[in-house]
Parts: sequence; C-alpha cells; structure tokens
Amino acid sequence: MNKILLPFLMFCFFSTAAQKSDKRELRGAWITTYLGLDWPVRTQTPAQQRSALLTMLDHHKATGINTVYFQVRSQSDAMYESSLEPWSYDLNGTSGVAPSILWDPLHFAIEESRKRAFEFHAWINPFRAVANNANASNVNMYAASHISKTHPQWMLTVGNVQIINPGIAEARAHIVKVIADILRRYDVDGIHFDDYFYPTGTINDNDAYTADPRGFPNTTAGIADWRRDNLNLFIKTVNDSITAIKPWVKFGVSPTGIYRSSTDPAIGSPTSSGALQHYSAYFADTKKWLQEGWVDYIAPQLYWSIGQTGSDYGVLVPWWNNNAFGRHIYIGMAGYKVNDPAQGAAWASPSQIPSQVRMNRSSQFANVLGGIYFRSQNLISNPLSFRDSLRLHFYARPALQPTMPWKDNVPPSPASALTATQYGSDSVVLKWSKAPAAVNEMDKVKQYVVYRSATASINIENAANIIAITTDTAAFRDVSISAGNPYFYTVTALDRLHNESAVSNIAGVNFVTAVSQPVQEEDAITVVAGPNPGSGAFTIKITAKSPQQVNVFVSNSAGQLVERRAGIIPGSTIMMGSDYHNGIYVLEVVQGGKRKTLKLIKGGN
Repeated sequence: MNKILLPFLMFCFFSTAAQKSDKRELRGAWITTYLGLDWPVRTQTPAQQRSALLTMLDHHKATGINTVYFQVRSQSDAMYESSLEPWSYDLNGTSGVAPSILWDPLHFAIEESRKRAFEFHAWINPFRAVANNANASNVNMYAASHISKTHPQWMLTVGNVQIINPGIAEARAHIVKVIADILRRYDVDGIHFDDYFYPTGTINDNDAYTADPRGFPNTTAGIADWRRDNLNLFIKTVNDSITAIKPWVKFGVSPTGIYRSSTDPAIGSPTSSGALQHYSAYFADTKKWLQEGWVDYIAPQLYWSIGQTGSDYGVLVPWWNNNAFGRHIYIGMAGYKVNDPAQGAAWASPSQIPSQVRMNRSSQFANVLGGIYFRSQNLISNPLSFRDSLRLHFYARPALQPTMPWKDNVPPSPASALTATQYGSDSVVLKWSKAPAAVNEMDKVKQYVVYRSATASINIENAANIIAITTDTAAFRDVSISAGNPYFYTVTALDRLHNESAVSNIAGVNFVTAVSQPVQEEDAITVVAGPNPGSGAFTIKITAKSPQQVNVFVSNSAGQLVERRAGIIPGSTIMMGSDYHNGIYVLEVVQGGKRKTLKLIKGGN
C-alpha cells in the first residue's frame, strides 16, 4: 500500500513546497537541425529558411524562453561557413555545398537571438561523424571533405554508427580546433554538448589503447577507465580552450539522465540497475566534470515522469541537485513525450510538465536553476496545452539568467537619467542614458532590465516587478498599463554573465489619465509604407482627416521600441529603418485616440 501511494504523496509535496524566486531562471529550448527535426527544411530557399527560423524564435520569445541551444554541428559538419568541416547536408541536401544564395545560418541565428534578448549556445555533437553507416557512401550526405573520408583512420565504428575515436589524441585535438574556430568567429554565449560520446555496443578500439595506454591496465575495468579518461582529457581541454579564448562563454553538457544507479548516494541515484547509466554505457564521468569545475553546468535529460518505476523524475532531481558541486543543474525536459500514446498514462496528463516545473523550482533544490525543452517543434505544437501553461503561468514574466560567480561576479555600471513620458491612455515611453562603455569585455553592458511598481519604492528582488529585459538599447515602450493608475520605473544594466548593476533613478507617471476616445473611422488615418531600395529604408506616407500631429512608433518582433518620431504633420512623407537589422517590425501611428498599425518586413533574398 505504501509503495502505491508514494508517487502521489511526492507529487502533493512538491506541488505545495516553497518555491525559489523565479527572478533568475534558465528557460531553454533545443533547436535540432539534424535531419531538419526542428529546422531547416532542406528544400526551402534561404529566404524561406530565414523566415521559418524567425517564426520559431518569435514563438520562443512569446513562450518566455530566454536561451536557445542551436545545433550547429550534428555529424562533423557545419551549419555555418567553415574551412574545417563541410556545409551540412541538412541545410540544402548536399554536403559540402554552400547555400544557393550565400548566407551563414549561425551568424543569422545569433543576430536574431540577440534582438530577442536570448542567450545563444552553440550545440555541438563532438564525436558523431556518420549517424547511420548505411549512408556512409552517400556523397550527398558526406562530401569528400567530410572527416570520415579525409581521416578514415580516426573513425571508430560501433554498430551502425561511426564516431571520431576519443582515444586518438590528434582526433580529439581536431574537435577542439573546430570549437576554437567557432569561439573566435562567432559571438556565442555558450558551447553545449549533448549525450553522444561513446555509443553503446561492442567497441573495438584496441589499436588506440595500445598506441596510448597511459598506464591503464589491459583489463575490462582498465579499458573502461581509459575510455573515461579520454573523455576527461577532452572535456578539460575544451574548458581550458574556452577560458583562454573567451572566458565569459559558458560550457555545459546534457548527458542522459542517470549517472550511475546505486543505493549509495555517493555513487549514484536510487534508480534501476538495468537502466542506461552514462558513466558505464557512454564512459562519461559527468560527476567528475562537475567536481573538477571543467563544466559550468550539467543538463541531465530527465525524460521520465514523476513516480516512474526505476527512473523516477522525483528521485533524480534531488540526486542531481545534491551532486552539483557548486555548478548549475538545468533539467532536460521531455516535451516530445507529452500526449504521445506510446509513453503511457503519465504523459497523457496535462499536469505532468507543470508538476515537473514546480519540482525544479522547489526551494529544496537550490542548485536546480531551470529547464531545457526537447524539442522546439514540440513546444510549437503545444500538446495538451503545456506550452500555454508555460507562457501564461510559469514564464509569464521575464527572467534573468542565473549568475556564475566562478566566471565573473563584478556588476556593470548602472544606467542613469531615466525618464518616463505618457503617450495616449495606454502607453509610457521610457528613455535612459546607457551605462558608460567598459573596456573589460566582462563588464560590458549587454541588456537592461525594466522594473515597474505602483509605488516609488521598487523592490528589484521581486520578480513580479520585472516587465522587460531589453537588448542593449536605451528606450522601452510600456503598453501594459491602465488608465487611472500610478506607475514608477527603474532600470538596471546586465553584463554578459547577467551580473546586475545598481538601479538607475526612479521615474514615474503619477496618474495615467484616460484620453477621450473619438469614434473610430477606418480611414481616419492612412499609412502607406514601401521599401526605398536606394537607402535600405522604408518610405512612409501618413495622411489623416484631422490636422492634429501624429506620433510614430516602431517596435521589433520582440516588442521592444526601436524608433519613435513625434510631432509628424499629416500629409508628410518620412523615411525610417535605414539602420534596422533584417526582420519583422510593427509600425504604429497614433493621433490622439486614433491609431493605425502596419507590419514592416526588412530583408533581402
């Protein structure tokens, strides 16, 4: 009887347990490019692919996601322009061939993520070379420049998979070189590995062991320790390389969910002895990586339900929390299982993901600092409305990233001269002076946090007071206000590692009063906008029945104010957008209580 009740009691306990502050929380989504599972569609044009990626990023922004893990190297190939590895087959259907109209998906994804105030982590499969040996001779999938063709001596075949042999020092060095190239050429926030290390199956790596045994005995246990040491050497070298090139870049790994199974918590979790354990199956000693400080976080893939026999989410979260060793734990969450009939009754419940989020947030688990959802298309498809639960409840307010004081804990300089100006009955425009420019990259301001309160005493530790996290801008338009209420604002600055500055001054709009709303006429304001090819700007002609001056606002796809023009005389033609990045913008023209909106799209082929 007790065993039957235990999962229910555990669910009740964590549903009501005290929760950590959600002011700082990683909210991530994996964007899988392997086989185009999330993105891209190989047969689409570059313009169509860019548009599809923008739609996905906008969707994540609306959900409340603040971090994307974008797969840039799934089979020793490149979803970016590289001199070291061939263009990915998954981009346009031909390995080693650049897009028909040259563009760099990695650069584009970073730039668009920045506009949405996301952290961007480059997701890399370090060792996988050929996912299915049946396709190894397919030149469309694996060009002559692919590592399986240029360095066949580095290939280790296990079952139907070819990987780069972790036991060969020169082969490991090649992967580190690829990562260093990404670091030097792209402004990524993180380097991220998934669970592909040694595959399961019979491994014939005797030649590599004989060439470099490093004192490990030629026994079953000795070879297993040697393989783990190969990965230890690799992980440490990657961490050292990141620290040397860009010390602010985060490094983490998302292994399978069970390290080892054991009744001794110092050895492993109280999970099934028959479950896959990455310490022995993949030779990945993630606990050592945490202990040694070689990674900044581990994101175990806890793709099981609360109360599941043998692999219980409710058992594994506490174990990982207790084995963080001063680093972060983010939980890999199985969005792909929600409402899948093959996954059983637990995943048919709309409360499964919400219950897991509540457990992650329990104050008992201080080292569990967020979750990452696999995968993006499952968030978009929204089975059992679990994405709506995140959007409307758990992630309704923005969240700062958790800090990593072992990398940097010095806050940046604050913003100043904050002003708040009312426009109409439902809009307040904030403007401020940016923090002084810093020389040290660690101290450079990358984002601003906008806080709002009904009183002039604003508690910035209360997540409910956060209304926006902006890009490196000096303006924000608050449209979530009501007539007759006082509003007070302050702004803080964030550096690369989300250290937060002191507050700016407080600016208030004491009582937002209603503005008379005249009868709306469909043709009261007319706006015609078109591109101006000569200048890269939009030509905008505004006409209105009333001679009253109009105000013009342009917001980006993340809802952030990009540009404002005040006092425009009806009948005028203005030009805007010459310095905008490619993307989708909303143009709003306001005249008293009348308004007109128009979508603008800036971008090439």
